[in-house]
Amino acid sequence: MPVLDDLLEKIDQKEFVRLSTDIRTAFDQHQLWFNALNLALITRESTLSEEDYCCCSHTLCPLGQWIRNTLDNPAFQHPFFVELDEKHKNFHRIANQLINNLNSQQPVDINLYKQLIQTQQMLSAQLLTLFEFSVVTNSQFDSITGLMNRRSVNAVLAYEKYRMSRNKTSHCCIALVDIDHFKKVNDIYGHDIGDHALAQVASVLHSCTRQSDTVARFGGEEFLFVLPDISLEGAIASIDRVRRKLAATPLELCQEKITITASFGITQLCNDCDVEHSIKRADEALYLAKHMGRNRSAYIDIDRFSAADRRIALGEINTEFQTMLTRYGTLVTSELQ
Repeated sequence: MPVLDDLLEKIDQKEFVRLSTDIRTAFDQHQLWFNALNLALITRESTLSEEDYCCCSHTLCPLGQWIRNTLDNPAFQHPFFVELDEKHKNFHRIANQLINNLNSQQPVDINLYKQLIQTQQMLSAQLLTLFEFSVVTNSQFDSITGLMNRRSVNAVLAYEKYRMSRNKTSHCCIALVDIDHFKKVNDIYGHDIGDHALAQVASVLHSCTRQSDTVARFGGEEFLFVLPDISLEGAIASIDRVRRKLAATPLELCQEKITITASFGITQLCNDCDVEHSIKRADEALYLAKHMGRNRSAYIDIDRFSAADRRIALGEINTEFQTMLTRYGTLVTSELQ
């Protein structure tokens, strides 16, 4: 579903949790209203107020209010929610006709009631799809950092590859991040403090992203940035600013401040090879940053590959591939290391 690709890049775990909770609450309230309508049609005695069947009843309904509030959020301005809004409006339009007929003592129009049932089923199916999506997607976030986990960021990478295949002028860069000496933090202070450090690093990394960017916990003390629509030069500058901000944000522990740094490996997401190849390039650049003293950034620029090396870069990930990458690793020079 396109919603998956779009929303994964735009909203965070808290919003997914809120989304599933709000859907459940709004739909339960809508179902209670539908039950009251059915009872009124059966007993021929309506307890519904005038606002329940006025021309703008869809805007007074809790479900309608939730849909409109959702559409007011730029992250949710998507055809899926526009369609949901139209189905809800249609539901109330049909319901209003049935209630007006009831109030004027006319018999129930069976064909009209069948339309109401069909519209309710379509509305319910779409809400159920959205609810299941929000619940499943929520499980794709890391519980410690609140960032996407590796499985969900793989979906983002696949989407960026697809987007680049459709538009040859599109660019995307990635950056692999590894916290320096993280094992020492766990060994000295314990895993609870280690988790706190992971959460703080995640917060700093996320605070530096654009709305279109994605940062995920890739595993252990590793993170991954996905940076669409940016040149390699822009990615290098952006990521090195992140590195410096992280180093300048100590972890405060009682009366002690612990400096947390990380090393970064940057490269382009390649449209002509598997995502795994691009990750491997970022990992090789990260290794160089670690080897050269940590708290550094390094990159591999695929545009500098020779024709022969480009063929290797598109082939099997083996010793020849690994050796070739070492020739292209470049350390980022920064005035503030």
